[in-house]
Amino acid sequence: MSNPAPSRPLSPTFFPSLAFLLFGVALALGFVTATDKFGRSLTQIRQNRPEIVVKGVATQDLRSAQGMVGADLAWRGENHDAGRDAMLAQRTQLTASLRKAGFAENEIIFEATTVRRLEPAVYLEPPLAAGEKQPVRGRQLIDFDTHARGQVPEYVFAQHLTLQSADVARIEAFSRQEFFPSGGVTFVRSTPIFRLLNLADVKKDLLESAAKDAQRRAQTMVNGSGSHLGSLLEAAQGVIQISAKDRIDESDSGNVDVYSIDKTIRVVVTMRFELVKE
Repeated sequence: MSNPAPSRPLSPTFFPSLAFLLFGVALALGFVTATDKFGRSLTQIRQNRPEIVVKGVATQDLRSAQGMVGADLAWRGENHDAGRDAMLAQRTQLTASLRKAGFAENEIIFEATTVRRLEPAVYLEPPLAAGEKQPVRGRQLIDFDTHARGQVPEYVFAQHLTLQSADVARIEAFSRQEFFPSGGVTFVRSTPIFRLLNLADVKKDLLESAAKDAQRRAQTMVNGSGSHLGSLLEAAQGVIQISAKDRIDESDSGNVDVYSIDKTIRVVVTMRFELVKE
């Protein structure tokens, strides 16, 4: 009969290691508990601390510094050379009119002329049905933007023009000026667009004014309440609106007007102040 294996002696470092491990666990649990209590205490302090939240508003009237309007010359017909000559003639006439109106050469930007050849639509005879001697013709829909209107090819000439100038009044005047091209050329203008330049500097000044307005409003609201304004706890920028002059929308939605020469900018900030008892 074999003798049982002798029991393995414990390492002399076992108990110190176990004690150190238990100490680390206890320390971690204590830190977590303390952090949780501190967080609850901080939240409770914030909830019990009196505060006031106000909005500040600043507005400024500005005149657009740049205007832009687009226009298109176009011709369509069966004679390629006639279309080319008509487009060149009307472009020359329009350019002369613009120079006479005061536009500089670098303010008149013509893009390259595009030419498309439209082929006649192909008519397909429907297959004969059983017992039919000739097919029943149905109405066929043709897209005349991609096909010629007759039985021979057509050509479509198009050229885009952009006018851009710091003289916004001149841009507005051109958008209303009558121009009647000839030779089968059509002329279409877009709605003029007017932009503000150096808007970043304007926004910075308005934000400072809106912040001062918020502080004045907060001070007015706490006057006579037995408290005074303490530290600024939070500040946030709200919407920035650019509207036609004197047509500011008082809602919190942002909008940017690009069609008016004279505009009004409105900036809103929200600020939260601590209230301190006197």
